[in-house]
Amino acid sequence: MKALIAQRLSGLEALAADEVSAPTPGPGEVLIGVGAAGLHLADIAALSGERHPRPDLPFTPGLEVAGLVAAVGTDVTALKPGDRVAAFVDWGGLAEGVVAKASLCAIIPDGMAFSIAASLPVAYGGALLALRDRARLGAGETVLVLGAGGNAGLAAVEIAKRLGARVIAVASGESRGSEAIERGADEVVDSSSRPLSESVAALTNNGGVDVVFDPVGGDAFEMALLTLANGGRVISSGFAGGRIPRINMSALYARDAELISANTPLTVKALPALAQKALADVIAWTAGAKISPRIAAQFTLADAKPAFNYVKGRRNTGAVIVTIGKET
Repeated sequence: MKALIAQRLSGLEALAADEVSAPTPGPGEVLIGVGAAGLHLADIAALSGERHPRPDLPFTPGLEVAGLVAAVGTDVTALKPGDRVAAFVDWGGLAEGVVAKASLCAIIPDGMAFSIAASLPVAYGGALLALRDRARLGAGETVLVLGAGGNAGLAAVEIAKRLGARVIAVASGESRGSEAIERGADEVVDSSSRPLSESVAALTNNGGVDVVFDPVGGDAFEMALLTLANGGRVISSGFAGGRIPRINMSALYARDAELISANTPLTVKALPALAQKALADVIAWTAGAKISPRIAAQFTLADAKPAFNYVKGRRNTGAVIVTIGKET
């Protein structure tokens, strides 16, 4: 089978297409014939050796896939060959076949394209895991979503709204702010035109927000700490802004606030039952038009390198998908 493989973690130039033997599923695992895979900044960081823990070599990127179950290992009873599934995978998604834990797969309906299903595990399932299961976001609470001009932030906007929260989105520019509103945000603030703490104070009558969802890091994280209400929770889910932030413990202590590190691949490993439920939920919500995942760009396995460059540009407001097998 074809796969994109890096023999060293030295960036995109180390990635090459190669023919490899199809993996064999072990106990509790399934082999998925990949129809589509999602691509994220995490893949780029791992390929450059900047993500920890570092993946083993040889390395194939790809943390989420959708496709057909091709074979099942022993002890697998809930899935069978031919089932249509989406799955969290521990790397390896940019290949014609990948092994996944059966406990991290969820059935997708016949009418859902693999490209849409492959966009769900990391962005939407990860946001649901972080907001519902880690931060305990409840209906009626207020959440501040940073980076709401990008795919991760927009997914969090939709998930938070689905959970019944009031959503304040942070996005730069009128077009990105409009999209955040379209996805469900109640208000949008532009931190480049006014200090974030002032904008949030005005919108919350100086009460602050219950939860901050931050996929950005850097200055945005540091400013967002000052918007928390007493007893608030801040979720750090990535550093798309390019800088790991400093943690102002004084700001957290003064608000009796909680800092939650939400590294989706590690959370999935630690909490597989919750991860599978989150994935099943976002699939059902997508099928029922309760959330609306979008694809910003689609590439094939043969032209996957341009896909990496597209993701590096940090301009996508939807998923970046690599199609590999048949789109059924």
